[in-house]
Amino acid sequence: MKFVLDKQNPDGSWFYAVDGVRDFVDHYHTCFVMKALAKIHTLTGHAATLKALNRGVNYYLKNLFDDDGLPKPFSKAPRLTVYKRELYDCAECINLCLLLRGRFSQLENTLETALERILKDWIKPDGSFRSRRLHVGWDNVPMHRWGQSQMFRALALYLRETREACSDENRVTSAPVHQLSTLNS
Repeated sequence: MKFVLDKQNPDGSWFYAVDGVRDFVDHYHTCFVMKALAKIHTLTGHAATLKALNRGVNYYLKNLFDDDGLPKPFSKAPRLTVYKRELYDCAECINLCLLLRGRFSQLENTLETALERILKDWIKPDGSFRSRRLHVGWDNVPMHRWGQSQMFRALALYLRETREACSDENRVTSAPVHQLSTLNS
């Protein structure tokens, strides 16, 4: 924890590595760091982790989303990439937003945007997900170990949490929850 807190950049980000070579900021590793800090804060109430999360969330929202409000792979790409978006980034975005739900209200819109776009554009007729949004077209290979399993987990967690929150009212109030609930019908 001390290492992560010490390595946070003044702008709130964390580099992929501290080797001086891979000094880029990517989406899902940023999510990994913030998810760990969120869990530590939940367990310990450690004030410095909450301060780091505040700075991290601010950086995250300003630098790791495109103009459509969807996750982008890098704040500044370290190399030429042929893709605009990655399923894994979207999955980790949903996981992070769910983990920080109730602590950072600005993430609620981020969560809803990611869910709506995943359910609208990323699900293939066979039920698997597209892997990447390329600059032109899609990569439709369902690489299970990469983003598929994380997205299934993220959507299942979202559905469970939202259903639990709505159980007192005995109704589903969110459009993404309704859409998820009807996928298998």
